[in-house]
Amino acid sequence: MLVCDTCYDTPQEQLRVIILPADPTPIVNPRPERSQINNNPFTSIGRNIGTMSQAAGLAAAFDSNANKPFFLSSVRYISTAGLTNTIGKNWTGLDANNPTTGLLASRFVVTAPNNAKFAAIGSVAYAFQGSNVPAGFTTLASGNTVGTIGEIIDVSITPTTTYLFHQFVLTGDGISSVSVAQLQIYSAG
Repeated sequence: MLVCDTCYDTPQEQLRVIILPADPTPIVNPRPERSQINNNPFTSIGRNIGTMSQAAGLAAAFDSNANKPFFLSSVRYISTAGLTNTIGKNWTGLDANNPTTGLLASRFVVTAPNNAKFAAIGSVAYAFQGSNVPAGFTTLASGNTVGTIGEIIDVSITPTTTYLFHQFVLTGDGISSVSVAQLQIYSAG
C-alpha cells in the first residue's frame, strides 16, 4: 500500500537495535583484596575448634548469619560443668611465610541464638582466651552473660600478643545446654 509520511507507524522502542557502550577503562596494576588477612571476621580462614559441635556444628558459629535459631547454631546439648564449653579458631598457617605467627585479636562479638540464651540456665560466666598451643589458654577478657534470648556480647580488648588459638568459653552446669549463634574475632592489624 502506498501511504504518506504522516501515516507511518511509530516503531516500537524495544525493537530498536541495542548499542552497547565501550568497556570501562581497566584498573592499572590491579591487586587482589586482602580481606582474608585483614579485618574480616566472616572469612573461612583458620580451622574451627571447640566442644560446641552439636546442632549445626562448629562451622555455624563462623558463617555470616548471626540471626539464627538454636538448632542452626553451635551447640552442646548437655554442657560440661565449669568454664569448659568452647568455640574458637586455630590460626596456624595464617601467614605462610611465618606459620608460628598467630592473630592479634582486638575485639570479639558473640551472639546468642535468636530463640535461646547462651546457657539454658540463664546468666553464666564467660571468657575469651588465647594460646600458642592447643592447651593452657590465657584469659584476655571475661565477664558474665546477661542471660537473655538473642544476647550480644561485644568486647574490645587491647592486644599485646599474637596467639595461634583463640576461643570463647561458657560455663556449664553439666545438665543444661549452651549455644553460640555467631563468633566474630577481629584482628588489630
